Order: sequence, then C-alpha cells, then structure tokens
Amino acid sequence: MVDYAEFKALAPFIQLVEESLAGLAGVADGDRYFDLFADDVVMEFPYAPPGTPPALHGRQAIIDSFRGYGRIITLDRMSDAKVYPTTTPGVVILEYAGHGTGVTTGRPYHQHYVSIVTIRDRRIVHWRDYSNPLVVIDTIGDGQAMAKAMFSGE
Repeated sequence: MVDYAEFKALAPFIQLVEESLAGLAGVADGDRYFDLFADDVVMEFPYAPPGTPPALHGRQAIIDSFRGYGRIITLDRMSDAKVYPTTTPGVVILEYAGHGTGVTTGRPYHQHYVSIVTIRDRRIVHWRDYSNPLVVIDTIGDGQAMAKAMFSGE
C-alpha cells in the first residue's frame, strides 16, 4: 500500500497519468498511479542527468526514487496533455508539460515530456521518458542534488 501523501509534490503528474490512461478503456488497470505498474516494470531515462541512473528496474524502485522528488521540485500543474495511441498493441505515447518550482532554489520549472508507455496484461511493463535534463539542472542548481535526493536513499 502506497501512502500518496508522500508524493504531494508529484500530485499533478500522478493525476495526469491516471486520467490519461483511464481514458483508454481496457488498457491499464489500477486504482492509483503506482498500481498501474507491473512488479518488474522498467522505467528508462535516455537523457538522464549526470549521476542518475538511466533506468529504474521494478515497481518498488520507482516508488523509492519518486519519494525524493519533493526534495528537489514541487509541481504546481501539468499542461498540454496529449495521448497518442499507436498501431502497436499496448503502446501509447503521452506528451505533456510540467510546471513548478525548485524547492531549494525557488527557480521556475517548465519541462516538456514525451513518454512511450508499453502495457501488457493490463499493467505498465515499460516506460521510456524523454525530457531535457538541463531544465532540471537549471531548476535545482545541479545534477548531483537530483542524484542525492532521488537515488541515494537519503
């Protein structure tokens, strides 16, 4: 059981994904965001900032890393959400933008994303996230802050 109060900084993103995938009847099942993922899901970040992993392996690894998000950025809202079904069964492309603030810097955060989501047996089994790491680094001050907050267990 996941306590979503821990993920308040990500609430707009979580809501966007839940609503985007719910609109695709029968594609993914789950009451909440983390329930949508298979236990052995892989989440890839082809443009991962220095010091951060290029992929997370497993639902629990995603939950653990996302716990640190609120230490670096708080999202205020999401915008420009688009869902693109593909001709490949179980593959959906999500396009969206996130807006918020760097927690320690107070700098604005405006990021555009494209995520390629693969769903099998009604669970997300693969998520490839394309975003600009320089936007994150500019917002939080440096890539090491992200690595420490989200991937070191601190």
